[in-house]
Amino acid sequence: MVKLLIDFIQFLYTLAPLLVVLGVLTLLAVLLSKSIKRHATVYYIIFAIPFALVAIPFTGRLFGIEMFNFVRIPFLGGLIRDYIHAGTLGFPLLIIIMYTGALNPKNPVVKKLLGIRKELSILSGFPILTHSLIRVPGSFPRALNYFFDSEAGGNVTSPLGAGISNFSLVLGIILLALFLPLWITSFDSVHKRMGGVRWKKLQRWSYVLYVLLFIHAMGLQVGGLLNPRGGRHAQTESVQTENIRNQTGTGNSETQASPERHGRGKGIEAAESDHETRTEPANRVHETGESDAGERNNALAIQPEGGRSNNAVSTAPGRGGHGQSIGFADIKVSPQARQYIHIISLVLIFGSYLYLRLRKAGTDRAKRKSRTAEA
Repeated sequence: MVKLLIDFIQFLYTLAPLLVVLGVLTLLAVLLSKSIKRHATVYYIIFAIPFALVAIPFTGRLFGIEMFNFVRIPFLGGLIRDYIHAGTLGFPLLIIIMYTGALNPKNPVVKKLLGIRKELSILSGFPILTHSLIRVPGSFPRALNYFFDSEAGGNVTSPLGAGISNFSLVLGIILLALFLPLWITSFDSVHKRMGGVRWKKLQRWSYVLYVLLFIHAMGLQVGGLLNPRGGRHAQTESVQTENIRNQTGTGNSETQASPERHGRGKGIEAAESDHETRTEPANRVHETGESDAGERNNALAIQPEGGRSNNAVSTAPGRGGHGQSIGFADIKVSPQARQYIHIISLVLIFGSYLYLRLRKAGTDRAKRKSRTAEA
């Protein structure tokens, strides 16, 4: 029963990673709220370690200094890759922060999250900066060049899709420029120096950040759906992926490995490559969720290992003539289906936030009018 539950959770994660990670992180934030509040500095240090392990070698390579690649260390390497893939930590944390300001503060769960909202904002910065450190140098110049070089588009599957994807990547640098001051001013020392009025005015830009974040994530999904790894755009993605792997040391030849081969005696570098193949988008540059365009499996049907696909569930004969059971891991979902799921997830998350935020704003406005009338 436990194995079945774990398999089901893993299946949900492969199907809708952003929603699953969002749920898990929300639960952890609520359960650890007192600990995070009391020992915030300890959490900051823990979250800063993976960022430093990426930033230090990255900076060294800029000066021609080759350093030890921490990605090859078991567990730690996986954590670093999760940092680079923003959908695992950074993006879900931003969503939690976003929702906390739109929900009823009297709710016990929301009250706990409001108590650590500042701390969560600071924690989110480390994976977001790690993601930006690797993705921006690899994607922004090529994405920007797409709009100025007539040959940059090449023989793409869909010029519209390639244009949407590249626009979303260019938007990423604007997001970073907007996120940095919001993040830096979350620290108490900076907050106090600014004063409450100036700080509140600056923090209102967070709503612009949320809007651009939605456009960025949705653009990557829609662009990848319209232009699935095609033409010159795909070649650019391949070069960019190789650049990312050179910077992080996550292997090379297994980038396009199928998830069915994951973990079967391939060694850590090949397994790392499969991890990104399963969790990264088709354009390989974002993660919002979690959540990026172009995932990995084919056909919402159960397929045998041999590559033949049947519409019906097939079982291989086992001992005593009994068929082997089919688990959640045997269910394959097409890249298009995954992209549609990601798009629906983004619409649900940001659409419900907009509804809740507008409703709360209306309630607050009504309360202010009531107080004014009473006065």
